[in-house]
Parts: sequence; C-alpha cells; structure tokens
Amino acid sequence: MTSGAGPQPDASVGPDVTVVTVTYDAADLVLTCLDSLAGQQLDGLRMEVVVVDNASSDGTADLVASRRPDVTLIRAGANLGFAGGNNLALRTVRSRYAILLNNDATARPEAVAALVRAMDAADPSVAAMAATVLLAEPFRPATEDDASSVGGPDGRWVADPDGTDHLVNSTGNEMRTDGFGMDRGWLADARHHHPPRGVFGVSGAAAILRMSALHEVGLFDERFFMYYEDTDLSWRLRLAGYRVEHCPGAIVDHVHAASSGEGSEFFRFHDARNRLALLTKCGSGRLVARCLTRFVVTTASIALRRRQPGWVVRTRLRALRSWAAMLPHLLRERRAIGRSARVARREVERLLVPPGAPSGGYRA
Repeated sequence: MTSGAGPQPDASVGPDVTVVTVTYDAADLVLTCLDSLAGQQLDGLRMEVVVVDNASSDGTADLVASRRPDVTLIRAGANLGFAGGNNLALRTVRSRYAILLNNDATARPEAVAALVRAMDAADPSVAAMAATVLLAEPFRPATEDDASSVGGPDGRWVADPDGTDHLVNSTGNEMRTDGFGMDRGWLADARHHHPPRGVFGVSGAAAILRMSALHEVGLFDERFFMYYEDTDLSWRLRLAGYRVEHCPGAIVDHVHAASSGEGSEFFRFHDARNRLALLTKCGSGRLVARCLTRFVVTTASIALRRRQPGWVVRTRLRALRSWAAMLPHLLRERRAIGRSARVARREVERLLVPPGAPSGGYRA
C-alpha cells in the first residue's frame, strides 16, 4: 500500500490517544495550538502530544523544546510536507487512536475527549471521524455598504473582530462527481449547519484515525507532500470497506491557509497534481478519463483565451508533467488497492456529490 504503517498498537499500555501536529516556520502558531491541547478536559483519558518540526528555519523546534518539554518533539531532517511529517509521527504511535491537528488550529477544551469517546462508541467499521472545524476569525452579516464580503449557503459575511457569528471551515471532506474535493459546510453559519453523520472523508486539519485501520491500508502517500493526501487516505479506507463520520461535539478553530498561501503557485501546483494522482489511484477508469480530459481541455482553453496570467497555464502544465512522472507509481498503487479492495470503485463513487449540490444539510 501507499506507505508502511508501524506496528499495531497495544491497547494495554501507553496513551489512549496521540495528538500529532506538523509544523514548519510557524513558531507562534504551533505554540498557540499546543496551549489549546494543554487545556484539554480529558475526563481520565491519557493523551500524548507529538510535534513534528519539518526543519523550520525560525527556531520553532528549539522554542517547542524549551517551552513545552511535556510534548514529544520529532525534528525532521528536511521539510517532508504534511504527508511525510505526519507519517513520521504516526509510525511511532502506540495508542489505538491518533488525532491530527493543524499547527494553525486550536482545539476547544472538550475536543479531544469528544473525538475519543465518539470513536469508542462507534462501530469498528468507522475508521476515522472529522471534527467540526470553524474559521477562527469572527464574522458579522454583510450590508450593502461593505466593499468586501464572502458568500456562503446562509448569506454573505464580513470578517469583524467584534463579530459574533462563526462560519464553518469543514465538517469533513466531500468529493464531487467532477473529481474535485471540497470542505463540507464551507462558509456556512455554524448555528445552522447540521450535516449527516456520514461524510466521504476527513480533513487533515482536525480528525481522529483508528490506528488498526491505518495498519491495514497504509499511511499518507508522501509523494503528495500536501493537499489531497487526506482525501486519498479516506478514499482508500472507503475501498477497504471502512466508513468515515463526523463528530459534531469536537470543535476546532482554524486560521484558514495560515501555513500555506491558498491561491499561490505552490498551492495550485500541488492541488492540481495531487487531484489527478488521487483519481488515478482510487477512481474508476471512467472517472479518471473524464477528469483528465477535462483538465487538459481546460488548460488549453485558458492558454488560448489568455484570460488568466501566464503563470497559471505554466503551473497547470507543470502539474500535468509531474503527474505523468508519478504515473508508474500511481498505477502500481492502483493495482495494489484494487487487489485488496472490499468495495468496488464504482460503489464508492456513489458517495460523490454533483457540483452545486448543497454541502451537507441545513436547518434553522
């Protein structure tokens, strides 16, 4: 499978849960994240916290070591990205569960216990649960006089430090029938977003994973570096017959895209390349062909119409070349996943949602 997992955890020793956060050149962010973990109401649970520093150049590792000697610090020799950094920690996990928490996220006091208790109560076929991830900054409803605002399923909003409204970042990941992934509930009013318990996959920003399931399907694909690696893992879990759910009581506040500039060339390259890689590994042949054709046609259209800066086309072409270079590995992975799958690819694709469909469910 994608990446070798460590030995199966012995539930009789060690912590009940291991919280893993990966950081790179973000000292202030990760220390705030760790402060939130120090304030958890664990209700008797044993928690270990592991920080993986991806060779930061801003002294993050030394600050964590000096200010938080209670956490386990792993110093990576290079920037391994989200996938490789998490794998470095996951291979050492002794607990039955691992919680992934972004370095730019803070967990509310009951979050860890809520995730663990929910997994304890769940059927063993539930391999992972997504937390409720809210945007950290407060908002207020937009007015006609507001020059800039963001639109969600419940109206338009303006970020305001004095605001009292909270918007959803994610209650898990959904996959669309056109091959794009998205955060379920993106920009919904948190008071009115009440989605179904089941969801296609987890967001790596905040989720709990059952280690026995990871031992079976493997860890993150380190070739992804970052973006879509959480959906790739979720899709492999689905093909192996596992389910993914949402834990509404585990709330995390997230400074969205604080660690990586969304919309940057870096983001666009990895987002495009990894989406094609994910589909190649996990999707049906029909879905792969349709999405790859659309990507090529769209790239050609952008180039011909010149409605976007030239670097956008160059980045898409670079992503396509990188995907092609990965293709031998991806096809080997595809065959391995297919041989071990308990659920047909087309059956998993019944969970995909059409573009424009409501994200989750809403009620007043």
